[in-house]
Amino acid sequence: MVFLLILAAFILAYTASCQSNDLSKGLSTLPAYMQGPPALPSEFSSDWYWVTGGPDLRASLERSSVYRNENTSLFLTISNIGRVTSFKVLEQPDPTRRDEVIAAQKELQMESLRSTAQDVTVRLVPVNGSVLNLKREVAYAGSLREGQVSQRLEFPIEVYEKTEPGYYRLNAITNYTYQRDVAVKPHSDSPDNPDVFYLYDNATQTIPLTLHIEKRSLVDLKALDVLPDALDAGSKNNIVKIVIQNQGNDAAKDLVARLRPETGVYVDMDESPIPSLRPGEKAELIYKVDISKDAVGGKPYRFTLLFDYSDSYRKNLQDSDNVYIFIQYGLAARYWWVAIVTVAIMALIAFLWMRSRRKAVA
Repeated sequence: MVFLLILAAFILAYTASCQSNDLSKGLSTLPAYMQGPPALPSEFSSDWYWVTGGPDLRASLERSSVYRNENTSLFLTISNIGRVTSFKVLEQPDPTRRDEVIAAQKELQMESLRSTAQDVTVRLVPVNGSVLNLKREVAYAGSLREGQVSQRLEFPIEVYEKTEPGYYRLNAITNYTYQRDVAVKPHSDSPDNPDVFYLYDNATQTIPLTLHIEKRSLVDLKALDVLPDALDAGSKNNIVKIVIQNQGNDAAKDLVARLRPETGVYVDMDESPIPSLRPGEKAELIYKVDISKDAVGGKPYRFTLLFDYSDSYRKNLQDSDNVYIFIQYGLAARYWWVAIVTVAIMALIAFLWMRSRRKAVA
């Protein structure tokens, strides 16, 4: 009987010990600001204030859509929307003691830094690693105060050729340190220089992001020829014809090609839409162009064709190609010697006529 009582007592004691350990483990997994005031060193018995809250990070992709079989970069920014959520006075300083008043003021000022995320690192991880290769996974964002946004963080990637178009999830895993508490001990001998104790915690946030991987269009629009290939500076109402071809494997629908030249050239008329341009088909685009008299002669000018179209998969697609037209000097500039020769001939004729008249009079 005595043995059973001793055994029962031992079991109860062991169970209580396990529950206590489990409770302490459970508390240790809570966020730092939910665990209550931390244990401070004995010499810092005066902790004037207790605040809660902390950093709260958000991530944003500058470009959330990429093409498969593309080598590019994702640019990420991190913003801190954290704040101090509550404030509690633990102890009032003695208003007659200058050292306590200064210590309390210093602590109050420094407690506001609780919402700052310090030494922020960001690790970008695709949930499905078979869709793309992250050539660099980790970037450093520095320290972010409340309301601050980081610089652009670059993550070079390669999207695999066989990746199916669709929406894929990325996790931005942020790690940072923040000031969990600060205590200030007054010095009666040196009121302006109190002792300061900082308590920091490490924190991690996982922020989900969505990346859209698209299939690149199979339409391939190219400019083949332009007529005329030269225009005069200062000329008006020039008709420019450009031949384009769809060299891709899909039809371009509702195609509009706008001509955008360099400075000094003006397009009076844009091309009408082309309902469909199938693979291998050609089309002639016609534009009316004016050349400024101030255009620089003797050089080629770039004319950019801006294509707006749809393919079999998507609408509102864009592409571009360039053609070049040589700008010649104006007629007067090109044939100045003709004018000089003409004037010289007329002067010679006038001289010979005057000379023959003088001889006739004599």
